[in-house]
Amino acid sequence: MKYKEVVNNLNILKLDKIAECLSEYVDKVNNEKIPFLDALYYLTKLEIANKSERSSQFNIRIAHFPYYRTFEDFDFSFQPSINKDQVMELASLRFIEEKKNILLIGSPGTR
Repeated sequence: MKYKEVVNNLNILKLDKIAECLSEYVDKVNNEKIPFLDALYYLTKLEIANKSERSSQFNIRIAHFPYYRTFEDFDFSFQPSINKDQVMELASLRFIEEKKNILLIGSPGTR
């Protein structure tokens, strides 16, 4: 009975990912004797990741981009002069944490 009430509370609070994973994780907690705080931490991390992903998808949708591309979609073999390792390093955004500037230079009309 308590399980249904908890799921209902999670749905009211719009904690959809926790509600979705709760049954599986309750079994895991019981079988593996996972401490309560570890279980709660894991479930909240799932919820945060889910909300972040949904927020990103929403922002992409309202931006009306003509195409949705990721670094994984990029064909580095098409433009061999591009250093894939450098591009992937920039994609990590580490330069922001290190407070470094970057400068991208190309010919006019370069896409």
